[in-house]
Amino acid sequence: MKTLLRLTLCAGLAAACDVRADDTPTPAAPAAKQESTPAKQETSKADAPKSDATKAAEPAKDAKAPKADPAAVHLEPGAVGDLASLQKQFPNLKATAKPDGTMVIEDRFAVKGKGTKEDPFVVTWDQLTSASEVYDPRKGQKKIPDRVQMLDGQFVTVTGYVAFPIYVKEPKEMLSMLNQWDGCCIGTPPTPYDAIEVHLQDVATKEQRMATYGTVTGRLGVKPYLVGDWLVGLYVMEEAFVSKPKQGGSGS
Repeated sequence: MKTLLRLTLCAGLAAACDVRADDTPTPAAPAAKQESTPAKQETSKADAPKSDATKAAEPAKDAKAPKADPAAVHLEPGAVGDLASLQKQFPNLKATAKPDGTMVIEDRFAVKGKGTKEDPFVVTWDQLTSASEVYDPRKGQKKIPDRVQMLDGQFVTVTGYVAFPIYVKEPKEMLSMLNQWDGCCIGTPPTPYDAIEVHLQDVATKEQRMATYGTVTGRLGVKPYLVGDWLVGLYVMEEAFVSKPKQGGSGS
């Protein structure tokens, strides 16, 4: 039931993939030998700094520049805390506001609060899991919907099942989940869409460690973690704390 077991295994798999990628280009050794005679190389470069070969090599380097994903919106807390600000940042997102300030997103999700530390958004798992409707990199669907992206960088409150690592005496990490799961054989294993990797600002108390249900509040990050095109993580929460911990689930 180790809290970050999923991500640890995935990180190991990602590392293995990186090793394979690094091991493939074995011509690294000849490059090192060439560098062992810097005098000749530097002289040749100095003699012909504008040679055709040099000019041809420069575009090649540019062509291999890091592949940047479409720029995501990174917002400060409270940047979309009202309807006007939300529409400015996400003009294509359908949203309305109730008299009390509650925003209704796409006629489906009611979001209370301002997204700040003092007044966090109160969000539902329905809104978080709705990312699965259109975001699945394995199927070529790589655009996170605005109704989810709007939560990136905002302070939010989510209530659900929780799980702490068993063999850590003073854990500062946990999972918040839509469904109950004990990390082994009881419950439903979480998916990237219905689980949040939570990093606590303080060590969990004994009461919190024994809990199976509770409310977590912190700064949410919408950060897809991919191994190849396989999505293995999506939500991360920082600066978090747990409130209203319960044992036995929501019905206790």
